[in-house]
Amino acid sequence: MPTLLEQEVLKVFENADLQQNLPQYYRKIIREFRKTTKNFALFNVSFAVLITTELTLFCAFLPSFGQSYLLALGLGAIFLTCFSYFVLLFYFQAKKPEQITLTRDRFIASCKQIIGLPPGAPQHHLSVASALIKLSAYLHDFEWHVYHFPKWLRSSAPFFTRWAAYCHWQDVFNMKQSLLHAAIEEHLEQIKATPTDLEVHASLASTYVALSQIYLEPKKKGAFHPRIHHYQKKQAFFEEKFRKAAKLAIEEFQILSHYAPNDPWVHEQLAVGYKDLQLPQEEIREVEILLQLKPGDNDTLFRLGTLYFEQGQNAKGLQAYEKLKKARYKQADHLISSYGSVEK
Repeated sequence: MPTLLEQEVLKVFENADLQQNLPQYYRKIIREFRKTTKNFALFNVSFAVLITTELTLFCAFLPSFGQSYLLALGLGAIFLTCFSYFVLLFYFQAKKPEQITLTRDRFIASCKQIIGLPPGAPQHHLSVASALIKLSAYLHDFEWHVYHFPKWLRSSAPFFTRWAAYCHWQDVFNMKQSLLHAAIEEHLEQIKATPTDLEVHASLASTYVALSQIYLEPKKKGAFHPRIHHYQKKQAFFEEKFRKAAKLAIEEFQILSHYAPNDPWVHEQLAVGYKDLQLPQEEIREVEILLQLKPGDNDTLFRLGTLYFEQGQNAKGLQAYEKLKKARYKQADHLISSYGSVEK
């Protein structure tokens, strides 16, 4: 059953008009975003076809170029096409982030218009922030669904789908990041008006968690991610971004812990945050608090025992095992198999 703070986080869509109109806003924004990213891909494909055609024709007619000016004319045409492509490429690459931002801002404006509440009202900022978070969630794996291939291409669909995902992953990532940053800004505006509102801090903490997770997606999917090589090249960048977002989430949860020290949900979220940050001792501390708040929860005790064994705290791990055996917990024997599995 959700705790009070969980209920506060889930309560942000109280505006009936916004709920009713959000689906059409989502469809509209996704159409705009798809159009933006597809146009850029079409631009690249068009020039690739044009340059390939020019090179093919040049090689085909090369033996018939009896005069030097024809050879120069052919080379000049290829050079002009390549030069035009790179000039336009730099222009569109600079313009695309602006288009993504404008698309996001139009969505925010539509949400604020339908809410009808003045800035500073809790539901004004939280409703907009939640709409942004939900839209970001809708875009999960969207790079795999940018195109709808016709029936005659279905046999080759896996190849084209992976190619599309490779081309559009960066755009989808940037859009999700932009939406979550905007959601964070909405929370910060509300905190300035109501600094100790636990509902706002709980929602902001969840937003930071969502932001941290998008930096882990390439690492989690590994070779199945379309741009895994891009992640590997910029791994330090992604890890730094992840750690920054995760630490900010933990800061918010610690604020909640200060005002609601006996809420299990807060300590659960802190434990998850510490696990993501690879801080096992801090994670153990939070799980211990969880067990104090839920003393009969064998799942939490099993989790704590596993952490003890992983960190070489075998005495505490054995105590947890004995309690689970007495409680006839079905996974107790699985816990003892973790004995000696100290993380290197």
